[in-house]
Amino acid sequence: MVHLPRRRAPPGASDTSSKIIRDLGLHLTNPENIESLKARFYDAAVRVVLSQPHLQTGIVGETSKKPKFVRLDSFDLRNHIEWISLDSSKDSEAQYLKTMQSNLDAKFSDISTRPGWKIIVLHKAGADCIDVIYVWDHSHHDGMSGKIFHQQLLQNLNSKAKSDERIPAVRNTDKDPDHWIVDLPDYSDKLPPPPEDLCAFRSSLPWLAKTVFNEVKPPKLFPPGDMYAKWAPIKTSPYKTRFRTFTIGHEIVTRVVEACRHHKTTVTGLLHGLALLSLSTQLKEAKGFASRTPYDLRRILPSGPRKYPWLEPKEAMCNYVSVVDHGFDAGLVAKIRAKLPDIAEAERETASTASRPLPADLMDLVWSVSARIRREIKATLDAGGRNDIIGLMKLAGDFRDVQQSEARKPRHLSWLVTNLIVMDGKSSEAEIKASVDTDGANIGAQGHIREEKGERGDGGGWSVRRAELVLSAEVCSAALSVSLVTVKNEQMAVTCSWQDCAVEAGIGEGLLNDLERWMKEIGSAG
Repeated sequence: MVHLPRRRAPPGASDTSSKIIRDLGLHLTNPENIESLKARFYDAAVRVVLSQPHLQTGIVGETSKKPKFVRLDSFDLRNHIEWISLDSSKDSEAQYLKTMQSNLDAKFSDISTRPGWKIIVLHKAGADCIDVIYVWDHSHHDGMSGKIFHQQLLQNLNSKAKSDERIPAVRNTDKDPDHWIVDLPDYSDKLPPPPEDLCAFRSSLPWLAKTVFNEVKPPKLFPPGDMYAKWAPIKTSPYKTRFRTFTIGHEIVTRVVEACRHHKTTVTGLLHGLALLSLSTQLKEAKGFASRTPYDLRRILPSGPRKYPWLEPKEAMCNYVSVVDHGFDAGLVAKIRAKLPDIAEAERETASTASRPLPADLMDLVWSVSARIRREIKATLDAGGRNDIIGLMKLAGDFRDVQQSEARKPRHLSWLVTNLIVMDGKSSEAEIKASVDTDGANIGAQGHIREEKGERGDGGGWSVRRAELVLSAEVCSAALSVSLVTVKNEQMAVTCSWQDCAVEAGIGEGLLNDLERWMKEIGSAG
């Protein structure tokens, strides 16, 4: 075990609130022998691990002031890939939900000797579908890294289809009881550096003073403002994540995107606007709201810098993510609520609460908010790291103290929106292309994969069909987490998750139901 003192683990190392789970499915038109299928999948997964140093590290000193990544000499695949056989297709959805829920809030163990990631494969013999759940501790990497993982996994599956080459690092002799052991190369000098080593992240004096003051001001002397999420006080226990998901078909997604472009915004901005409308409707006692958008720092980090000439941030699995926050004051919320009787009238006219068509003047407000969100995200990206919260990380001597302090404060954020990726799941090179979405929102990926032999002139290959993302609840962060991922020419999946004891189930489900109705309404217009 080699210590890597230059690389400090990010805040929340091995904290369950830092973990993200993502769902991936594999569709096979020509089901193959189970052992052959396993060997093929393991081969592709191991190749990803061998190309990504952060997937080869453990973490020591997780409860100390300065946890560190450590290089591991090897790891046992049996601790990281679990294959579950199903008796019938009826078991698939139930087992999927059970597996997701059990892993969503689980904590990785033995992280000093085991990397913090796991893959669970759900498979029914002879079926044309395999569900794969990829779980990782946020200390190891961010959402964009999930996209990189699945991009490389897909490419490896396709390259494996054309080659019988075996991975020399895996001890696969049947007589060897350790035949699942993967020997790891020494990539100590290739571990991606923290973002502050790559970008100056300069702060202006006014912004710095304001930000630091907001962090240290005593709540008793400075009560939380109208935009704080007083409706969802922070509760550290019991800890359990709840989640719900809906999907939207390709034709509706296309029209939603067109509508967003017409109104100079993006799907990310639209979801913020609709979330504001939904919670303004549900939470009459809340005077204002605040929300957050994670965004990908790889958009501003340099490739091949002098100190790290080998580094390509867009290909590195690590934590290169920051956030931009948005505020919705009492005046705006009151203006929205003044329009709410129009919704009630529309419901009476349609005699269906399932429709709830949005009046034009209320939708104009939503589009105005959505366009503003896009401008705020774009301004943050254009600033190139200036006045970014990452620049203040060096001021936090002990992230444990930071988190404990946050847990004692009023909750600020009501929701966050993570817009992940558009996957091109049918490219001949098995590429996965990220959605630019013009706002640079945090990008990551995973989805259904299908082997379509004979469908293309090149003899077929694996391709993405469906994708879904689930975020575990973060105790001190947003009360509600909305995540979405889209597969090109296929469907979009939108998921909402929340902490069970901190948010009433009806609020989370009500938000998701509203988002589904209104997005489908927008996509069906015209």
